[in-house]
Amino acid sequence: MLTKEEKKVVSGITLVVVARFLGLFLLLPVLAPYVKNLPESTPILTGLAVGIYGLTQAILQIPFGYLSDKYSRKGVISLGLLLYAAGSFLGGIAQSIWLMIFARFLQGAGAISSAAIALAADLIREEVRTVAFAHIGAAIGMTFAFSIVAAPFLAGHFGVPFIFFLTGALSLLALIYLWTFIKEPKRHEKEIEPFLKLIPQILTDKNQVAVDLSIGILHLFLVSIFTVIPIELIDKFNFPKPEHWKIYLPVILISLAIMVPSIIAAEKRGKIKPVFLAGIAFVTLGFASHLIIQNFWGAVLLLLFFFIGFHLLEPILPSMLTKFAGEERRGIAVGVYNTVQFSGAFIGGFLGGVFLKLSVVYMLITNLVLSLLWISSIAIWIKNVEIRKRNLM
Repeated sequence: MLTKEEKKVVSGITLVVVARFLGLFLLLPVLAPYVKNLPESTPILTGLAVGIYGLTQAILQIPFGYLSDKYSRKGVISLGLLLYAAGSFLGGIAQSIWLMIFARFLQGAGAISSAAIALAADLIREEVRTVAFAHIGAAIGMTFAFSIVAAPFLAGHFGVPFIFFLTGALSLLALIYLWTFIKEPKRHEKEIEPFLKLIPQILTDKNQVAVDLSIGILHLFLVSIFTVIPIELIDKFNFPKPEHWKIYLPVILISLAIMVPSIIAAEKRGKIKPVFLAGIAFVTLGFASHLIIQNFWGAVLLLLFFFIGFHLLEPILPSMLTKFAGEERRGIAVGVYNTVQFSGAFIGGFLGGVFLKLSVVYMLITNLVLSLLWISSIAIWIKNVEIRKRNLM
C-alpha cells in the first residue's frame, strides 16, 4: 500500500503530467483546423505548428533528465512547467502562424516527463512503484478519453484560445502543488558522471534498450492507428467524426478497468514480465483481429485490444526502466526512454501518412509483423524483473 507521503507524490506527479497531456490531447482534434486559418498559414506550416511540440519534446528529454540528476528534480520540473505555461498563454493570443509555431515550440520545451518519472521513482518505494505508475497511467488514459469528448465542445463554445489558456493555468496550478506538497529527494554528494559518458552505459544495457525500444514501438503503433483508423471509420464505414467518442470512451474505460487489477496482481506476485508479454500479445491480437475482420467491428476490436495492451504496458515500462537504471542515472535513463517514445510517435505519423496513400491493410500487416517480432524478441531478450535494488556502477 502507498503511504500518505507516497500518495501526495502520486497526486502531484499526476497533476503535473495531466496538465501537459491535457493540452496535447485537447488540442489534437481541433488545432490543425484552427491554425490553417491564421494569417500566412500554409499546409506545411500548419503541420509544423502541430508537430514541433513533439520535436522539441524529443530533443530536450535527455538534457532535462540529466539536469534533474545533477541538480534538482523539482527545479527542472518547475522550469518545464513555466515554459509550458508561457507557450500555452502565447498560443492563446497568437494571431499569426509564426507566433503559433513559436508558442508550440515553447510548449514542447517543457519536457518534464523524464524528471517527473524520476522524481516519482525517488520518492516511492520500489515494491509499490508499478502501482503508483498505474495510477498515473490511468489518469493519462482518462485525460485522453475526456479530451476526445470535450475538445470539440470547448472549441465550439469557447474557442481554441480558451484551451490554451486553460492548460496554461493548470500548469501553474501544478507548479504550486509541486512546491507546496512534494519534497525534493535527498541529493547524493557523489558527482554525476559527464553527460556523454552516461549514454553509452544506458545503450549497452540490453534490458534498458529493450524497454526503450518497446515504448518507441508502442507509440509508433498509437500514432499510426490514430492517423489511419479515424479516416477509415469516416470514409469506409460512414461513421461520422463527432460520433467517434462513442467508440473511444468505452474502449478506454474497459482497458483501464482491466489494467488496474492486472498491474496490482503482477506487482504482488512478481510477474512483471508475463504482464509485459501479455500487453504485447493484446496489441498483436488487435492488428490480427482487424486484418481478419475487415469491417466496422474489426476496427472496434483493434482499438479495444490495442488499448488493453497499451494500458498494460504504459505503467509497466517506466517501472521496469527505473528498476534497471541506477538511482544516480535514473533521470538520464528516463530521458532516453522519452526521446525514443516521441521519436516513435514521429515515425508512426510518417508511416500513417504512407498507409493512408496505400490502404489500411498495409498498416495492419506491417504492424502485425512488427508486433510478432517484438513479442518474440522480448520473450528471449529481456530478463524477468525482480523487486530488488540494482546498482549499475
